[in-house]
Amino acid sequence: MANNIIEQFDELYSRWNLLDKAGKDMQLGNMMQNVSGLYQFLIQSYARKGFLTQNEANQVRRINQIYQELQAQKIQVDNDLWNEMIKHLAKMIVRRSY
Repeated sequence: MANNIIEQFDELYSRWNLLDKAGKDMQLGNMMQNVSGLYQFLIQSYARKGFLTQNEANQVRRINQIYQELQAQKIQVDNDLWNEMIKHLAKMIVRRSY
C-alpha cells in the first residue's frame, strides 16, 4: 500500500514538473513576442524618420539584451523540459515492464 502511495505521489510530482516547465516555456515565448513587438515599433520609427534618437538607439540595445537573455532562459527551460519528459517516459516504461 505504501509503495502505491509513493508511486502515485511520484507520478503527480512528475506531471506537475512537466506542466510547470511547459508553463514557463510558454511564458518566455510570450515575453519574447512582446519584446519583438517593441523592437518592431522602433524599426517602424526608424523607417518613418530615417534615424533613431539617442534614447531610441539605447532602447534598441537594451531590447536586444533582454531578448538574448530571454532566449537563453528559454533554451534552458526547453532543455529542462526535454529532460523531464525523458525521465517521465523512462519511469512509465519501467512501471509497465513490471
